[in-house]
Amino acid sequence: MKNSKLKFSLLLISLMLLISIRPALAANQYSVNPGANFRWDATKYFFQKDGLGYSDLSYTHHYFLEFNFTNWAGLSGAEYLNGTVNNNGTVYDGEISHATYYFGTPTQSWVTEIIDMSGTYQVHVYLVCNIEITQTTKPDLQNLAANSWLTFGESPTNNFSLTGTYINGDETDIYTGIIRFNSDMVLSYLFDEMVWKDLGVTQRVERYIWTLTYTAGTPTTTNGGGIPGFSIISIIAAITIGIFVVIRKKLVRNLK
Repeated sequence: MKNSKLKFSLLLISLMLLISIRPALAANQYSVNPGANFRWDATKYFFQKDGLGYSDLSYTHHYFLEFNFTNWAGLSGAEYLNGTVNNNGTVYDGEISHATYYFGTPTQSWVTEIIDMSGTYQVHVYLVCNIEITQTTKPDLQNLAANSWLTFGESPTNNFSLTGTYINGDETDIYTGIIRFNSDMVLSYLFDEMVWKDLGVTQRVERYIWTLTYTAGTPTTTNGGGIPGFSIISIIAAITIGIFVVIRKKLVRNLK
């Protein structure tokens, strides 16, 4: 009976310690690994028909963001990936995470305008995610669809669509949105287009496209927010053995 109580107490204490250290060990849930390379090539296309009979306005801008992931941030900031950033030709040491879903300057503000970013029902599309796809991006898309003339779709998992046609008299608005994340929860493709027509004639087009070129990194023992040099299994085992030794010594002393 005493042995059963001892085993139960040991199991309970181990479980409590596991729960208490879980937040620290789970600080980072990214699927990407050090050594990964990301390059997003982005394009903005704009067309405006000239209603006065002069020249239509049309232009295409290109932008790229490249990131070489070298190592995880310190344990206190494990939500960040450290590395080298090439921001459209400007290279610097930096970081990237789910908290950063756009890069740009006042002269490149279009980079932030993806999927109704400035609308009432904003949609936040992140470059590198962990739980944000299911907790932010997907609910944002569903919320926008529920409060507009757009239709939300998902097939397969983490591949979203947002499409619709709105007709108001002679005017027709056509929207097409496609968002795809790869298996490592990295934004792999984004297509964001709004077309305005009047009596069937295209008057205005705004289109944003993001395409990822991705090289996966190499898994390490610290991936997933673990303590460098120690896996979670070894930590739990060490704690369990230590508790057992302490309790055993105490039991032996009580029997003397």
